[in-house]
Amino acid sequence: MRIQRFLLTTNPGIEDIVEQEVTERVEAKVQKAFMNLQGRVLVEIEEDRYPELLKLRSVYYVIRYLGEFEVSTSEKGLEMIYEGVRHMDIPELQGAQSFRVTATRIGVHSYTSIDIQKAAGQALVDRYHKRVDLKGYEIEIIVDVIGKRCWIGVNLTRDSLHKRFERPFQHIAAIKPPLAYAMLRLADLRPGHVLLDPMCGGGTIPIEAAQVYGSLIKIFASDNNSRALEGAMKNAEAAGLKDIIRFLLLDARNIDKAFQRVDRIVTNPPFGVRIGEWETLKPLYASFLEAASRVLPEGGLLVIITLRATSFRDLVFKNRRFTIAHERVVEAGGLYPHIFVLQRI
Repeated sequence: MRIQRFLLTTNPGIEDIVEQEVTERVEAKVQKAFMNLQGRVLVEIEEDRYPELLKLRSVYYVIRYLGEFEVSTSEKGLEMIYEGVRHMDIPELQGAQSFRVTATRIGVHSYTSIDIQKAAGQALVDRYHKRVDLKGYEIEIIVDVIGKRCWIGVNLTRDSLHKRFERPFQHIAAIKPPLAYAMLRLADLRPGHVLLDPMCGGGTIPIEAAQVYGSLIKIFASDNNSRALEGAMKNAEAAGLKDIIRFLLLDARNIDKAFQRVDRIVTNPPFGVRIGEWETLKPLYASFLEAASRVLPEGGLLVIITLRATSFRDLVFKNRRFTIAHERVVEAGGLYPHIFVLQRI
């Protein structure tokens, strides 16, 4: 059986989570690095098994890797891109009527990503005689230039895999499901555990947990904003999970008044991006940590994502009831928050 390479895209900072999921769910060989780019994982798998990659929860796009070649950073690079693309065999284009080229450029070049798209697009028109259609395309060809290397692929996911279902409610500060999945993986959930998201917003984390673990764990979701909670419930219903997640209108600072014990807390609290917001949110974080320490047993885990890493670390040290078991930086929507895994001591 022919072995084919596929490039998986994800949030920079959770590539190891992708590797773990691929190893567990798909018989594929993981290549550790792809052009030293973050948020990219290259895997090798039998060609007819690639649909299994489309079921991964930690990735956004699956791209069939076709090959790469060297290009100049000067204007001559566009001629090299044209020739390289024109000589690349792309079986998907044989039966298609239309295509588009999407390009990303990283490095210092005498040309833009738009120039790359035009050169590559012309090469494909000249070879395959197919129509360019930027919106109603059948096939999307990826042509990226990284420094002096150009690689080519076919995007197999027209819609990002993070769109698990149609959400009737969109929360303005929601994280994407692949990042929620990564946080849940870091929580080391086990059958029988009680999971709580006390600042659930639109419900991304509890819904992801329900889709992954189902009835193996008990899932609670709460928020002090009734509109957000109602939206989260609508999202859960749209996902067919309204009977698995239990929703409560509750302030995160008072979770110890509603729960005696939970095994894991996984949450995405308000980031406090704007100047002055953090000073308002800081007491919330501090009070929440106090309440969390009263419901988590010794060894219990709290997984939280925040932009205010230094200030949050200070709050953890002042609380004295948690140790920082793990910390990492991820990229999410152009921001670089930290994910903390706190262990109750």
